[in-house]
Amino acid sequence: MSKIGIFCKTSFSQGMGHVVRQSHIAKILQDRGAEVTFFIPDYPPAQTWLDQCRFLRKTLKDPLSVTAKDIALLDLILLDIQDTPETFIKNIAQNNKPVVSFEDLGEGRNHVNLLIDCNLDEEKSAELPNRVQTLFSNRYCVLAQNFATFHAKKREFSNPIESVLITMGGTDPHSLTGSLTEKLLQIQPELPITLLAGPGCENIPALKNLQTKTVKLLESTSQMAQTLFDHDAVFCSGGVTLDEAMAVGTPAFVINQVSHQELKTKRAQGAAMNLGMAESWNESRLPEILNASPETLKKMSQAGKSLIDGKGLIRVVDAIERLGS
Repeated sequence: MSKIGIFCKTSFSQGMGHVVRQSHIAKILQDRGAEVTFFIPDYPPAQTWLDQCRFLRKTLKDPLSVTAKDIALLDLILLDIQDTPETFIKNIAQNNKPVVSFEDLGEGRNHVNLLIDCNLDEEKSAELPNRVQTLFSNRYCVLAQNFATFHAKKREFSNPIESVLITMGGTDPHSLTGSLTEKLLQIQPELPITLLAGPGCENIPALKNLQTKTVKLLESTSQMAQTLFDHDAVFCSGGVTLDEAMAVGTPAFVINQVSHQELKTKRAQGAAMNLGMAESWNESRLPEILNASPETLKKMSQAGKSLIDGKGLIRVVDAIERLGS
């Protein structure tokens, strides 16, 4: 049985996306016989998530503080921490352990065995040393297994939009959910809205106060594909939720939490509308969004589905297993 260590960054400001993504991968690897241990910072929401998923975990001051003793016990290392230093990867490599890194833009990316980034086009592989294998493009977008099923389901849209989902990641660090809800209701007071609060959200009491007969609060969900599919549109940030929306064909209207998300949103090629950064997003477009025609929504839906098919998880796990064999 191979022993795999997964190192993730996570915090209130960094969110839960890295941990959630790796939990999908870990589930498949574990089902195939691997022994998986997560190494994460001391962030209670992430620890609770992993405990609920029944994964082994160890707490580090930060992912870069892993010891040679920890590495020696592993057969394969997965990194979802981004911006890895060159020295960190070289220290791991001294133990002759294969290293896989996700969406890594640090100097360490030039020294891993496999680099996975669904946000980069395939031609970007030419910028890396030949020794680094790459899985670039939307084909390697890692989502929960059931997204492939919902990808195949037909979408229908009405005018006006009949339901909206608002989800600003695992933590909503800019407290956008509440303010956005109020702005939408000023335009369309009876609009059905679902507020999805992630496991690290600290604004639950305020969101509960927004509930009415048409506004409901959902505190986390294990059925994200179904939740997205059940709504005509989603307001989200440009992280994993954008990929999830595209996979099931839900038109996405994006308020980016961090700068690199804006680049990702611009690559969505018709599947999403970029409303800007959290500190200065363009709320003047809200009436236009709520009055979007069924034809516009259908085009956005089809554009998303054409880019992400929901099957990236299996492609990535297969590649990881080949590397470790």
